[in-house]
Amino acid sequence: MTEVQVGEQFGAYRVLGVLGSRDVGQVLRATDTENDRDVVLTVLHPRWAQDDAYRQRFLASARVAVRLTEPHVVPIDRYGEVEGRLFLATRLVEGADLASLLTRSGPLDPARAVDLVGQVARALDAAHAAGLVHGALSTADVLLVRRGDGGDPAGAAAGEDVVQLTGLGVAPPVDPGEASAPDPRADVQALAGVLFELLTGRPPLPAAEPPAPSSLRPGVPPDLDGVVLRGLAADPGQRWTSAGGMAAAARAVLSVSGIDVPRPAEHPAPAGPAGPAGTSSLRGRQATRSAPALGVASGLAAVLLAARARWRARRRTGR
Repeated sequence: MTEVQVGEQFGAYRVLGVLGSRDVGQVLRATDTENDRDVVLTVLHPRWAQDDAYRQRFLASARVAVRLTEPHVVPIDRYGEVEGRLFLATRLVEGADLASLLTRSGPLDPARAVDLVGQVARALDAAHAAGLVHGALSTADVLLVRRGDGGDPAGAAAGEDVVQLTGLGVAPPVDPGEASAPDPRADVQALAGVLFELLTGRPPLPAAEPPAPSSLRPGVPPDLDGVVLRGLAADPGQRWTSAGGMAAAARAVLSVSGIDVPRPAEHPAPAGPAGPAGTSSLRGRQATRSAPALGVASGLAAVLLAARARWRARRRTGR
């Protein structure tokens, strides 16, 4: 069976164009002809529907993902199978992704980078609480919702962005040689990689000890290094225990360094993609505030500074 072609009818969807690809299949722009709206349609390669174990994982993941209501998760409209091919349809978010933003504008200032990662962390924490793992997070999966004022996101400042996470519900393939499927700690490491890339303009190299972000780009507070490097730790047991915990630690360290990161309640959210009956799927960023972690900045920062000192000492001694 060939790939789905532009202009082809796929179930209830008419394919308008190709947006990209994932490991498991095509990512297409399509019109939902039953509801008269455009969507992002992920159509998996035929072999995945024939793999019963994967098929069951996909359907189970999609069943959970479709119930997520966290504002920073792209809503899922529908999932299922058409002519032997699994698919998942999500709302179309008009705007750029972080990968294209970095290509255009280069690294972001630390406050904006930490603000963006905090929003993604809230999406991941909601998914993890529901038993769902992304498994393939990258800057291409983080979508900048088009600003209500029509402004260019390349010139935005911290607090002016709203992002939504896509890719949830598409169960990642499992390497037959791996003992278990991806778990939330893999997403935490991937989110640390996103933060590293936002700060430095380049992703951390796989299978290599990453350098401190501050050594690659002037203006990155050295105290932020420990937060990022802990998130990237090769040993899952050494990483942050949650995405939100890492994001809160990064915010706390910047606060101690004299860099203010706007809190979600301090600025309004631009209009999001239309939800049912024309309502917005973004209900305002204040709804996603994780208050407990944000109220302990000074104490958390002190712990992080001590951890950074221990990390530097290990680097000097080679242990």
